[in-house]
Amino acid sequence: MNATQLPALGALALALFHAARMHAWRTALARLEKRPAQVDAGDVPITVVVPVRDGESTLVPLLQDLYAQSHREVMDVVVVDDHSTDGTAALVERMALRWPGLRLVRLTEGAGKKAALMAGVRAARHQLLLFTDADVRCGPERVRSVAAHWEVHRWHLLVAPVRTYGDGLLGLLQEEEQAALFGAAVGTWSEGTPMLAYGANLAVTREAFEAVGGHGGDRWASGDDVFLLERMRRAGRKVALLADPAVIVATPGVTSWRAFVSQRLRWAGKMRGVKALGGTLGALVSLLLPWLLVLATVHMARHARFGQGLLFAVLMLCVAWCAWAFPTVGASGDARTLLCGRRAPWRTTLALVCFSLYAPVIALASLVVRPRWKGRRV
Repeated sequence: MNATQLPALGALALALFHAARMHAWRTALARLEKRPAQVDAGDVPITVVVPVRDGESTLVPLLQDLYAQSHREVMDVVVVDDHSTDGTAALVERMALRWPGLRLVRLTEGAGKKAALMAGVRAARHQLLLFTDADVRCGPERVRSVAAHWEVHRWHLLVAPVRTYGDGLLGLLQEEEQAALFGAAVGTWSEGTPMLAYGANLAVTREAFEAVGGHGGDRWASGDDVFLLERMRRAGRKVALLADPAVIVATPGVTSWRAFVSQRLRWAGKMRGVKALGGTLGALVSLLLPWLLVLATVHMARHARFGQGLLFAVLMLCVAWCAWAFPTVGASGDARTLLCGRRAPWRTTLALVCFSLYAPVIALASLVVRPRWKGRRV
């Protein structure tokens, strides 16, 4: 084994490990429950908790969607106003005049989404809770689907999918990235080290939430979803996933590149607080693999000599690139099919190339940059 072949062999080994992992993830996606059991969930009461800050422009469509729920007769909605400076509170109070199941709670102790969620849990009337963001849209069977799934499986925490949409290249990147992240959520869950959840679509039982301390003691401004997931996992609580199309929520992506970068810095920064070592190492391999393949390819191009195993090194690198690219696009495509109903291989491939370029830069920058979120420093 010469100096040309050794880096190629190392890159191939990592790529094959990655390919095997993507195959396992695709198997988990295929087996994921896409429909809840057909049970009568009509008597399962549930409280929807909506933390909101300055959500006057986005909250009404969500509340209209919740009002249209088929499960509305045994459902109440608690909107927690996190020190809004617009007309959010007045808007909710006006709607509550015609909707007895809608209540407004003004956050008085603390600030931020986590404090708002804990206030919402305290105000909830029921034991089954559904957390949702103020800017999402959902279908009329969302709440019933969550209740029916809990009636059968009795989980403590349910992770449900979020679909992001937008226009142009920026919207494309966010839509494809969100699909890939859902695939990663399913994959790490199948490995026994779930790392990803979505605060825009998360259900929990009050007993489990209070038993793990809720969000008490968290020092991160964001990360309500992944840190609650980690607390549940460390406490041995039952975590479940549901990919029923009825439970998927849709959220608009950010509309500027500056907001896009800031959002990803915030997401990357909060992942430093996740203690799942196996999942973290796997994420690092996936993140750095294309860059390692580039380095191995450049090394071969600079040091290769005809007659010194060049063809073998080239073949190893070709297989390594294929072992990285095709399984990754395939797994992302599977997740995209669940979220969007169809594959889009060229969109997924373009997003993968872009993600491979900016993700390591964002990860490094997040170690020192602390962006502002909803007017507060993360």
